[in-house]
Amino acid sequence: MRTLHASIDLAHVSADISTNLLISLVTASSMLLIALTTEKCVPHARPPSSEHAWFNIRYTVVMLGILAGLRPLLLGVPLMFTRALGVGWITFAPGALGWWCAFLAVLVMTDLLEYLFHRAQHRFSVLWRMHELHHSAEHYDVTLSYRHFWFEPLLKMTLLYPLIGVVFNVPAAVGMAVGIVFLVNHHVAHMNVRLSPRRFLLLISHPQYHRLHHSRNECYYNKNFCDLLPLWDILFGTLQQPARDQFVDVGLDSGAAPRSLMQALLWPWRRN
Repeated sequence: MRTLHASIDLAHVSADISTNLLISLVTASSMLLIALTTEKCVPHARPPSSEHAWFNIRYTVVMLGILAGLRPLLLGVPLMFTRALGVGWITFAPGALGWWCAFLAVLVMTDLLEYLFHRAQHRFSVLWRMHELHHSAEHYDVTLSYRHFWFEPLLKMTLLYPLIGVVFNVPAAVGMAVGIVFLVNHHVAHMNVRLSPRRFLLLISHPQYHRLHHSRNECYYNKNFCDLLPLWDILFGTLQQPARDQFVDVGLDSGAAPRSLMQALLWPWRRN
């Protein structure tokens, strides 16, 4: 009987992993297809590199597979958080007004947590050695959206995002809507487009704004950390406004970059 139960549990886990991987691949493929098509239809900020894009796409597929496999094994960590701290300290009134208040509250808190975590990634060496993979890219395009060391999303899933559920009690649709906003924004912010907006420059992040954060020029290090709202860069003194038509060179000043998928997957421990 125990063997039967173990087989059933293993089958459920395998099905969950396959479902998670399929959803991730379909979502990533759809977003990348739309963004890459858009990039082809508008002026580029810098000449594109098909070699760079293809490397990032191959890494994305492998990374999503790793995440799909490890995610079910780590679900117990956020459950421990919520059991220890409780859930839904703040609730919202029913109806459309309450829904939009919940949406804005979750969006703002999520963006603040993303900003603080991003600052930590640049401040603490153990986090920087992982995050460095994202900054090692020498070309800036939408495929860079997924060039994150595979353990970083797991850290956010287990330690960061559960805090939102602890603070706010909101409908699932609110969380989904906020997730879509950040998903779209993350792709847009990494697009290789010659866009230099002057109006509403500091209301929301955009490709030129975030590109500056990836600059290999030392004077722009530790600037423009925000994910969505430049408000946090303004409040915490990390704002750097790009000049008109300024599209900086990106990458690490050391020139370090993975030359193979294996180097990327082992990036914190392996160098060129």
